Amino acid sequence: MSAESALIKARSQLIMDQPFYGTLSLRLRLLVSEDIKTAATDGTSLIYNPEFILKQDAMQLRGLIAHEVQHCVFNHHTRRQERDPELWNIACDYAINNYLIKCDFILPKNALVDPAYDGMSAEQIYSKLQSMPKKPKPCPWGMVLDSKSSGINAQSPAESEAQWQIAVGEAIAVAKARGKLPGGMEQFVENILAPKVDWRSILWPWFTELTKDDYSWRKPNRAYISEDEYLPSMHDEGCGKIAVVFDTSGSVPDEAGEQFFAEVDAVIDQTRPSSVVFIQADAAVRSEQELDHNTKLANTEKVFKGRGGTAFTPAFELIREKHNDVQAIVYLTDLESSPEDFDQAEKAATAPVLWVSIVPRNTAPFGTTAYMTI
Repeated sequence: MSAESALIKARSQLIMDQPFYGTLSLRLRLLVSEDIKTAATDGTSLIYNPEFILKQDAMQLRGLIAHEVQHCVFNHHTRRQERDPELWNIACDYAINNYLIKCDFILPKNALVDPAYDGMSAEQIYSKLQSMPKKPKPCPWGMVLDSKSSGINAQSPAESEAQWQIAVGEAIAVAKARGKLPGGMEQFVENILAPKVDWRSILWPWFTELTKDDYSWRKPNRAYISEDEYLPSMHDEGCGKIAVVFDTSGSVPDEAGEQFFAEVDAVIDQTRPSSVVFIQADAAVRSEQELDHNTKLANTEKVFKGRGGTAFTPAFELIREKHNDVQAIVYLTDLESSPEDFDQAEKAATAPVLWVSIVPRNTAPFGTTAYMTI
């Protein structure tokens, strides 16, 4: 039997026994490559070396195909950004293999499995791996490659993610209709399929609620004084001092900042805060400015400082120590950090937090999360 025939047979078995994975596997065209020593996917093809395929038994081939499909389900082929490719592959493998084994798949030898990473995203695992003095060895098979942005079968990351989102929804429907949806899969991909509210629709009412519009007896309404009526007047104190934090880690592109600043400036015009603390931070605070409400963020220096890893705690600690009178904190980020960092950031937070995430599948464990499309 040829390697191609073995893969087609394994895929057919998946369609019968695991229709969620079998249906999605049909989206990946089979592509032979001598440059790939084992197998890989770029979101369009299942790229394989025939010699490696012929060394696997039928169950391992099914596990291999499911592994590559799972990479695509979670858009690992579009999410690497500037991360190290080898360490990114390790993180992605840890993010999916635990679940595949729970679904009774048998993976080829040397699969990366660690229960410590159960339920974590590839980005969260990557952050943990970065801090380790000794990195684990990469798995020799089942790599995830970046999606092609040029040449034959080229797709932009946004196009690829949109197509896989639709395909995942259809595959869930097929598997449910046959009563063979893997346990927990519907909840597992909920964040991928769930529509996310655009950040603009949250930002305006969120800020407006912070303004202190009220009636005051200290300043009588002058329109009624001549008639011996002493009525309160409306006074507006604005929303006080606010903090705006821009995540300058390598995974947040400059164009996200441009869009973010323009919208925040419009809100500032409306709510008139007493001042704005503007912070740039990646794994540490890189810059801090206190601006008055007449200064436009869009007009500040467009030099984004940092481009390292991500940690939210330093910015929150700075606000607590130097600006504990802020009324609100808005944080533009990809929301990729460790659970420990989120825990420490929450303890340090001194005001309501609005997270504006550029990654639609991520949700912060505290505060309000909105989403930006870039």
